[in-house]
Amino acid sequence: LAHSAAGFLADQVREDGSFLYGMDPRFDRELDDYNMVRHAGAVWSLLCAYRLAPDEALAEKIDRSIAYLLDAVVYDAQGCAYLYEAKQDEIKLGGCALAVAALTEYMDVFQSKTHQEVCTALGKGILALMDQDSGTFYHVLNGGFTRKEEFRTIYYDGEAAFALCRLYGLTEDPLWLAAAESAVGHFIAADYAQYKDCWVAYTMNEMTKYLPDRPEYYTFALENARNCLEDITRQDTAYHTYLELLLNTFELYDRMVQNGGAAEGFDLRPFLSAICTRADRQLNEYFYPEYAMYMQNPQRIVDTFMVRQDGFRVRIDDVQHNISGCYLYCVNYEKL
Repeated sequence: LAHSAAGFLADQVREDGSFLYGMDPRFDRELDDYNMVRHAGAVWSLLCAYRLAPDEALAEKIDRSIAYLLDAVVYDAQGCAYLYEAKQDEIKLGGCALAVAALTEYMDVFQSKTHQEVCTALGKGILALMDQDSGTFYHVLNGGFTRKEEFRTIYYDGEAAFALCRLYGLTEDPLWLAAAESAVGHFIAADYAQYKDCWVAYTMNEMTKYLPDRPEYYTFALENARNCLEDITRQDTAYHTYLELLLNTFELYDRMVQNGGAAEGFDLRPFLSAICTRADRQLNEYFYPEYAMYMQNPQRIVDTFMVRQDGFRVRIDDVQHNISGCYLYCVNYEKL
């Protein structure tokens, strides 16, 4: 599933490195929009698929989409870098964060230091949008680097913290880890477990690799999953980020147990059952031929993922999250 959906996503890469953003398959109508946050996330998911099945053609599409991403990076007078969204003339915290995620993933996959300099500059941009004393982030700037919107979506916070973790993994510079610690402290104090956010789970999975002796991190991370287990199990639509949330938490849990830790009061059985349920529900969003044949142009959207409850929409971020969930399920399957 991850491989075929990644093949679809790679086919959406245009000559300039942008993606065909999305479509309404009922009418074979393309979505006239673009979002660099989702572009960066889509590149990251292609890299996950490449890990499962290295392929020269896929690598070429990844390189092309990375080049498009780099063309959208802008620098302020202090040398901080940001991902610029031309259509809205704005800079989004989430875009800067997922650009770091994609570029660090690229360097890890291909064992390269090619993009380390731009990653560091993007990290400085994230720090410029952060109050390290409180652990909070400012979300949106105008294209001219002036402040525009303090809060856009809760997911930007988790994405930014995850990027800081990835920067620490890349450079081992304690500057990034200290900033990530501050952000996580805010997540715990403000009870971010209520948001059912996969990016918080990604962040905690990374943080416990570098700071394994923080019991409060494990408590919070497990609560982030347990808090929504009932909703996750009951929800019949394939809410695609849930599988990522659960599997990042599973990796954290497994590492904790391997290191001799114990999760007091955490019931493993319903947790594993929820993972299996979500993996199964994810199939409801896959365009099997038997579903695709009812659309206007079946060949165009067969063997990828859609959002059933949103008119069967196919958009690059929908495909991205499904690929990432399938990837994590695949690499953890034996342990599960």
